[in-house]
Amino acid sequence: MPLLVIGLNHKTASIDIREKLSIPQNKVATVVAEFCADSNINSCIILSTCNRTEFYLSCNNTGIAIKVFFTWCNLTKQAIEKYFYNKEKIKCIEHLFAVASGLDSMVLGEPQILGQVKSAYDISKAQGLLDKPLERLFQTTFRVAKSVRSNTDIGKNPVSVANSAVQLSKQIFGELSQQNILMVGAGETTELLLRYIDKLDYNYLSICNRSHENAINLAKQFKADTFELEHLSHHLSKYDLIFTATASESIIITREMIKSALNHRKHRPMVIIDLAIPRDVDVLVKKLNDIFYYSVDDLQKVISQNLKNREDSAVSAKEIIKAEALSFQYWLKGQVHTQLIHNFQKETARIRQNSLNKALKQLNNGRDVQEVLYFLANTITKKLNHEPVNAIRKAIQSGDMSKIDTIIELLDLDNPRDKNL
Repeated sequence: MPLLVIGLNHKTASIDIREKLSIPQNKVATVVAEFCADSNINSCIILSTCNRTEFYLSCNNTGIAIKVFFTWCNLTKQAIEKYFYNKEKIKCIEHLFAVASGLDSMVLGEPQILGQVKSAYDISKAQGLLDKPLERLFQTTFRVAKSVRSNTDIGKNPVSVANSAVQLSKQIFGELSQQNILMVGAGETTELLLRYIDKLDYNYLSICNRSHENAINLAKQFKADTFELEHLSHHLSKYDLIFTATASESIIITREMIKSALNHRKHRPMVIIDLAIPRDVDVLVKKLNDIFYYSVDDLQKVISQNLKNREDSAVSAKEIIKAEALSFQYWLKGQVHTQLIHNFQKETARIRQNSLNKALKQLNNGRDVQEVLYFLANTITKKLNHEPVNAIRKAIQSGDMSKIDTIIELLDLDNPRDKNL
């Protein structure tokens, strides 16, 4: 039951590559079921965020599981292989612990990733598609992430991509007191943005979303106006600062929409910060004058460099993760050994039952009890000896003294029993 993670993230692939492999939240369950339909994959959890798409698998053969992954991608292995990583066994365990603890995030120590890991786990759990190793791995992950945050300063003064986006807007405008702000989307990222914006002075705030009801519910918390997504092109020109964070699979804001808005604004500058994967905004808007467009990857260049405390804390966090991963690896090995013992006991029980059935049949046919007992003893002995004797014979024929010594030690063959027993 090897554990494997295969995927890509902001360190290995640009936003252009990541958005091709991004999986919308409402389709994750379907993809999980597709993977688990393969006989070589026992369990699957998919973590798909703006910064990563990762498949955590419990499988019978990691090589076959990787092939299943590339087949699902529907892209040639050669075309995307350089962007992907795969980690097995303890490397997989350490990677997940680091991801959930915020050590592998674009912004070191950001706390939102743990909630995203839990959501990924919940999707597979709800479908009944978790085996014991993957179930135990994620439960342990939640505990380790909590331990890292409790015992280090990695989460002190929380920083997130959303916060960095707001900080970027402040760097551009100075203060936001004169700016009209638009939020496109009404999900978790938008709510985070609003919590940071709410602490600042601004002129006017609106929320635009495909589901107007969701926008209204969010607007009530932050005293914002709302309108439906279909009216976006008519309202764009009113806003100086636009944040987008939807789950749309296609572009929402086109170059033509922005060009028209700029004409209405008489070319007063607009700032657009696009936090969506796939992107909500046509990247061609960059070529327009008076537009300042930033994607998730651009944020990495403007995030504050003053993360020294977090980097120091990361050293301690990695030590916690290393120790916890080793502990989990011991548990996993124990499960393999337990299964080995179970298989052996199951086989001996099968031999016993088959031999007993034959003996009872002979008794029912009137055969002498003593003869049947001898038959039963001989049958069980021969069947139990069959595989060990074959193994001993092959070891002797191979001349492999190490294997022979192991057999002698395991079966205690250099310690003759009392012949009278």
